[in-house]
Amino acid sequence: MRIGLVVDATCDLPPEFLAAHGIRVMPIGIRLGEQRLIDRRDPDTTLSFYRDHLPKVGSKDGSQPLSAAELQQWFLDELVTDFDYVVCLTVDSLRSPIFEHATQASFGLLQHYHERRHAAGIAGPFTLRVLDSHSVFAGIACLAAEGTRLLAQGSHPNALRTRLEQLSQQTCTYLVADDLGHLRRRGFQKGDRSGFVDRVKGAALGLGSLLDVKPVFSLADGEDKPVALSPSFEKSAEKLFGYALARVQAGELLAPQLGLSYAGDPTALRDLPGFAALENACRERDIHLYLGVLSPTGGINLGAGAMSLGFIAAPKAFA
Repeated sequence: MRIGLVVDATCDLPPEFLAAHGIRVMPIGIRLGEQRLIDRRDPDTTLSFYRDHLPKVGSKDGSQPLSAAELQQWFLDELVTDFDYVVCLTVDSLRSPIFEHATQASFGLLQHYHERRHAAGIAGPFTLRVLDSHSVFAGIACLAAEGTRLLAQGSHPNALRTRLEQLSQQTCTYLVADDLGHLRRRGFQKGDRSGFVDRVKGAALGLGSLLDVKPVFSLADGEDKPVALSPSFEKSAEKLFGYALARVQAGELLAPQLGLSYAGDPTALRDLPGFAALENACRERDIHLYLGVLSPTGGINLGAGAMSLGFIAAPKAFA
């Protein structure tokens, strides 16, 4: 059986990892004025977004998920003849309609995939299971990386789906925004079911005029709230790295994956205080640390220089 793993474009795994493990990326549209950029996690497109578009983003610009019909066509073109069973991980359903659209597309696919597979000379059924990751950015990256590890171990597709569903309930994601001014300017995006931008913006506004204060936001356990404040991005990053380091050293991670992403060149994270200690601890405990670029969906909402960190562990107070 040919088993495939699909993520949407909010997943912040490095493109080299996606390519090496054959992970397909479900596109997301980005509305930029009269343009519509399609984010497939292509490095050139991502670079162009950060270099040419992000500095000019307006309040009406934002992510624009593909419709159910568009996703159904993408499934037909990209999946039904290459795989027999696919697990598709999407961004948290409370933050975006992508999960709903992908689920609708999977149902519509039942009426059309037979003809496509027959024409390709492929016998047997095609199965697509859409899973809500309950996460985003570096968090969904950890789930996808764990999925590849389980597949490499020969996990049965039903067991893979069950395990990823379990782990999705314990995926912890944190954000550090470097530009609260960007959050203030962005405002709430109509159609963002989550109110993620709205809640983060509200938290930023709640900090009053302290634009020099850089909060750490927790997206764990379905809540978006500031859990730490520091006078600089570097200090907030150091706090977040220290918290992750403590969880790693305590052996609390439920999967050997830790994700980091940055709205810019991710190698810049290596120069931040606390990164080296976290990287060393992961190496000593055989935990894979992934450095990726924050998706354009994240960048357009959080601004340049934002950082996301994710791992899979039971919820625990930030300290």
